Amino acid sequence: MNSQPIKIKLWGVRGSTPCANDENMRYGGNTSCVQVEIPGEDTLLVFDSGTGFRNLGNELHGNGAGHKGRVFITHPHWDHLQGFPFFKPFYDAENCFRIYMPPNGDMGCQEILQGHMSNTFFPVSMDMLEADINCITTDPEPVDFGSYQVEYMWAVHTVPTAIYKLTAGNSTIVYAPDNEIMLGDRKDVHDFRTEFISFVKGADMLLHDSQYNREEYEDRKGWGHSAWEEVVELAEEAGVKRLCLIHHDPDKDDDTLDEVNREVQKRYASKFEHVGLAKEGQVISLDPPDPFLALV
Repeated sequence: MNSQPIKIKLWGVRGSTPCANDENMRYGGNTSCVQVEIPGEDTLLVFDSGTGFRNLGNELHGNGAGHKGRVFITHPHWDHLQGFPFFKPFYDAENCFRIYMPPNGDMGCQEILQGHMSNTFFPVSMDMLEADINCITTDPEPVDFGSYQVEYMWAVHTVPTAIYKLTAGNSTIVYAPDNEIMLGDRKDVHDFRTEFISFVKGADMLLHDSQYNREEYEDRKGWGHSAWEEVVELAEEAGVKRLCLIHHDPDKDDDTLDEVNREVQKRYASKFEHVGLAKEGQVISLDPPDPFLALV
């Protein structure tokens, strides 16, 4: 068995829209894109194709051609697709990629991406990409890819959205960048929270939407995003080992996020092997005791 740890690279952790302002640089301005490296697996594994996806593509392009990859997109909002047309490996015929997305109404992955890259919105269409690309509309049931398995449950969001769970060996990673942890005592709220706890129970890493705090959330109910306090408490209840808070609001500067991170550490550091706000460029290792390493 390979003794190397699974590593998670954060290429984009901002929510809603990219922000290239000086006051956002410590946490990063690129939108959702997360790469997972599984020891012994030579196929690229990526979740979401926000603007951070462009930087990942530039790195791969600089290393030549012949890349194979699987990209799992949670939903078709702009901040999860904006990097897709700018991913340079898509323009090289020697590369091969499979794109996965849950259905949105009567539209599947192929139709959604064709619409996103229609000439109304972008000068390059899907059929102009030179790589071997296949778009796959996925169901929630687990799919076995050999060295790992991927499944999803439905998030609470404004459009159909996946919460992905990756299982590789004994390790489990859950990726939920857009999900509203609902409040209240209604049956649907109770049922969702019960399902969510079951889905993430004992996860080695949970990356979860934390766009608001409880006070902000009161004016944003139904927007499809969570208060970080609710996320941390639910993750603790589910026995999550490591919690990475992502999808930062574009209106929150670095100093504001620093304050949130200090509060998270003060109140919850002893409850997890690691808990904290994500920063673009981080590498997260599932090998304790130092899970957060700098990306060089």
